[in-house]
Amino acid sequence: MSYRHLTLPLLALPFIIPIHASAESSDLETIVVTATRTPISIDKLLSSVSVITREEIERYNYQTLAEALNTLPGVVIANNGGLGKQTSLFLRGTESNHTQIILNGVKLATNEFGAPQLEHIPINQIERIELVRGPQSSLYGSESIGGTIQIFTKKGDGKISPNISVGYGTHDTKETTIGLSGGDDANWFNISLGYKESGGFNACDGRSATLFIGCFADEPDNDAYRNANSSISAGHRFSNGTELEIFSLHSKGKVEYDGFFNETDFLQHTFGSKLAFDISTIWSVTATLSQGRAEADNRGASSTSFANNKQNNFSLQNDIKINENHLLTIGYDYENDEIDESGGFNETERENNAVFVQLLGEHGIHNYRLSLRNNEDEQFGNYTTGNIAWGTTLSDNIWLHASYGTAFVAPSLIDLYNADFFGFPTSNPELDPERSESYEIGIAGMQARINWSANIFQTKIKDLIALDSSFVPQNISEADIKGFELQASTQLMGIHLDAQYSLVDPENASGGINNGNVLARRAKRTFTFNTYKSFGKFSLASKVFVSDRRFDNAANTRKIAGYTTVDLVGAYQVNNSTSLQLKIANLFDADYETVSGYNSDGANFFFSVNYRP
Repeated sequence: MSYRHLTLPLLALPFIIPIHASAESSDLETIVVTATRTPISIDKLLSSVSVITREEIERYNYQTLAEALNTLPGVVIANNGGLGKQTSLFLRGTESNHTQIILNGVKLATNEFGAPQLEHIPINQIERIELVRGPQSSLYGSESIGGTIQIFTKKGDGKISPNISVGYGTHDTKETTIGLSGGDDANWFNISLGYKESGGFNACDGRSATLFIGCFADEPDNDAYRNANSSISAGHRFSNGTELEIFSLHSKGKVEYDGFFNETDFLQHTFGSKLAFDISTIWSVTATLSQGRAEADNRGASSTSFANNKQNNFSLQNDIKINENHLLTIGYDYENDEIDESGGFNETERENNAVFVQLLGEHGIHNYRLSLRNNEDEQFGNYTTGNIAWGTTLSDNIWLHASYGTAFVAPSLIDLYNADFFGFPTSNPELDPERSESYEIGIAGMQARINWSANIFQTKIKDLIALDSSFVPQNISEADIKGFELQASTQLMGIHLDAQYSLVDPENASGGINNGNVLARRAKRTFTFNTYKSFGKFSLASKVFVSDRRFDNAANTRKIAGYTTVDLVGAYQVNNSTSLQLKIANLFDADYETVSGYNSDGANFFFSVNYRP
């Protein structure tokens, strides 16, 4: 049996994924693990990993990808005023463009700032989410200082059957998802169409115009959002075991907001194909070809702009089983970025070629991982990153692991190539990549029916890109980030309980005027407590989320208060095919912000009817 078809034993799950991969999640029996780019038994992983299944997305009725991710350790979310508005993710205190997002094994398109657009990824099309904390540049290249997120879209299985979901909620929010899927050992397919719209609420509060924060304007109106999306996947397994698969995730719509621009028509589309085959009993090959597009047309009272990004990717990966205890991976990645932007970039294209190698090994009670990657970018030349990790079992129920890794983030296209403004430079083609070193020690186990894990880590980032006194990007800043994460889960009297606590200290280490300050928009402490209980045909789930204060600027003079929200989700199974669900979010109507000057939603509800034979 090749490594490409390995099955992951459920008994191993508690050691590395103690919370979000619940014991009921049978779809995790066979997965591709993001932490290694290879299917490997989860008890051999040497990284801090969380998994969110489709079952959990439905159980807690997560309305957005950001809401689901916000329950995970080390994640802090900042949102600019509601559904569809700009949403930033800070993983383990790193920048919002320091986490790479992958879709079905291929890179998701980013905007001209090098950041993914979380707000436009439809969660109704997602089957599973894997989040790997810590540097992953040795496997995935740029944008993996904080970690890597992989999103898996729905994939057909079993008898051909439809599924329909219709929902309505606060702010005249409407959502419909219709799908058809099926499959067997040789063929599988899934087609899913979705539409969501909301009248929204006022994105920017009235202080923005007088305090010069947020959108710098006072425009008291509701800011609507609509998103038409689709997910398509199909595959075939030939008689010799070769697999061919195609997939597409498409999201298109319109978002309204306040400020210089008032609305944006957006498009986000990633599509690709994958071919996997065995050359021999010990040598498997996987080739992927994909294209990602991120487009935005912005309109305001007196100005318009557009930015169309296209990223072409090709990957060839060889997995060679040296013996029963060692797997060698050798691969090549190619990336081509193109941009068409109304500001007129000085350069509109760049290429990157990379080769990588990884060795996974086991000797007695010890596991280890070594990985190395060299990137050759036409803008900043060669850059090499690496990871080394080790783990061992201290007893039958306790697992220890430690790791060290380096990572980098390539400067964004807008920082490199943006055109001059009336003869004054606004970009810097001489920028170097942002570089990092990370250390981590983790321990996990199961005692008294409690699955638990604890991790401590430190990340030092050099050559952080920031604007100088002339508003030109320069490599002038540094950061020192330390943190601790604790997770635990259990089942008590039929009630599923899980919790996470994160303490992250993201410190400005530039040596300048802001030295020692907390990096902007990061909460130092977060806490999540989830519960779930089934009562025959009824079920009830709850989520408590607590966020510490954060600062909205580098000088730490603008404080954003901490907050607590409580969500309740009740469901009723009418029959084997039909269920009803009601979610009440922010039950106690907490008034809070995650970005100064931008409102967050108050108490709200969403009711849905779901049909799945």
